[in-house]
This record gives sequence, structure tokens and C-alpha cells, in this order.
Amino acid sequence: MNIKLTKELKIGITFVVTVMLLFFGLNYLKGINIFTSEKKYYAVFDDIDGLVVSNSVCIKGYKVGQIRHIRYDFAKENPFLVELAINKDIKLPQGSVFVLTDDGLVGGKMINIKLTQSGLYYKDGDTITSDKEAGFMAKINNFVPSMEHILNNVDSMTRHFNDLVANSNLEQTINSLGSTMNNLNATIIQIRQATANLPSTMNNIDNLTGSLNDKVATIDIEAMTNRLQSSLNELEKFMQQLNNSESSLGLLMNDKAVYDKLNKTIENANSLVIDLKENPKRYVHFSVFGGKK
Repeated sequence: MNIKLTKELKIGITFVVTVMLLFFGLNYLKGINIFTSEKKYYAVFDDIDGLVVSNSVCIKGYKVGQIRHIRYDFAKENPFLVELAINKDIKLPQGSVFVLTDDGLVGGKMINIKLTQSGLYYKDGDTITSDKEAGFMAKINNFVPSMEHILNNVDSMTRHFNDLVANSNLEQTINSLGSTMNNLNATIIQIRQATANLPSTMNNIDNLTGSLNDKVATIDIEAMTNRLQSSLNELEKFMQQLNNSESSLGLLMNDKAVYDKLNKTIENANSLVIDLKENPKRYVHFSVFGGKK
């Protein structure tokens, strides 16, 4: 039985096929695989920094999902609610974080999932902790002030160098530096000469030291020490006799009466000697013919 398609039916079938192809094509271009089961998770941000629907969701660089919807309510402190569609076979341990970061250097955005180690897992529809990572342009903007400071320093150094080169006293300074270097070289030569004579000087010192050692070795230190000790002992005995009132020297030194008598006797003896010298006849009598009776 032949079924004849009317013109209207053909147009209807063509329209349905076209719509289906358009639907699948658009989803394909968006990276949506309608034949893959997915789980939905949510993240809240205060600023999405250019994140758009269909941007990638990755774990360690591997795409595991994409951004499905972005809703906003600017009356809230964190106005953006982002819905992420992730492959159903991916389990997210509790404590994992959705990090908004750059997707390469072209300026696109993506969500990078930082996993943690946990025996518990998030469920489909849970809201997960979010964070943001400084983008490439933000890092460049932070780096620019430092570069400006470095460039200013380089520019200042360049100006100072140009001023130094243009200075008329530069040649005089270089000449003075050359003279100083010549003097320094001369001093170094003198030091080398003195250093060359140093071994001979050290040998002379060694010889002198050896001679002194030989002379010291010939001295009988022990005999000298014994003689000195003996002299000290005799001196000590003499001092003991002086301090002893029983001895003659002690009486003489300590008894004033004895001292006075001795002094008187010495004076009388001196007087007698003087008188004997002056008047010898008074004490000596002799005659050729004999003495008087």
C-alpha cells in the first residue's frame, strides 16, 4: 500500500527535523552533551569577572562539566548564583572548593574544582564553597607599579651616567685615578721586596735565639739557687741575733744602758789615745842610766 505524503506533511517533517538538528547543533556548539547524565551544583560569588554560560568546569585541567545557568540578585551581598553541570560519575568530597580562575591567556574564565580527601560527598543540588583566584590581568596590574619604579630608577641612573660622562673633570679624575694606581703598584712592589727578605731575617732571629738558649743552658741555675738560699739563711740568723736580747748584739741593739756604757768607754779610749799622742812622756818613762828610785 503506497502512502502518499501530502505537501503539508512533508513541510511538517522537514520543520521538525530542522528544529532537532538546530537544537542538537546549538547544544553541541555550547559543549552540552544531552546524552550524558549530569549532576547540578551551585556556587555563590560576589563578582563573576566575565564568567558566562557554557564556560568550562575542570579538575586538574580536565573538563568535567560546564556552567549551565547564572542567576543574579543585586540586593544580596553575593548576588551571583552559578549553576554548574558536572558529569554524573564525578564525586565531589565535602570540603572541595569551586575556584573562579582564568582559562588560559585569552581572557576567558572557568571554574577549577579543588578536591579534598574526605569520606563524605556532596549531593546533587548542594551549594559548594567558592573562591576567586587573581587573574592574569590583575597580576599584570599589580606588577605594573613595580615595573614603573624600576624604570624610574633605570632612567635616573642613565641621567647620572650621562652627566658624569659630560663632566669636564672626568678626564682629570681618571688621570688622578691612574696616578693612584701607579703609587699602589709601587707600594705593592716594596711589600714584595720586604717579603722576599723576610726569610733571611727570620733565620737571623732563629740563630740569635739559639745562641741565647746555649748561654742559658751553660748557667748552673741550681747552684746559683743554692748559694742564694744559703745567703738568705745566714742573713736570717743574723737578724734573729739582733732581735735576741740574750745575745751580745741583741743587748747592744736593745739595752740602752749597755749601749751608753759602751759608747762612754769608746769615748774615754779615744780621749786616752789623743792624750797619749800629745803627751807621750806622761805615760812613758825611760833613762839611759836607769830609772829613778
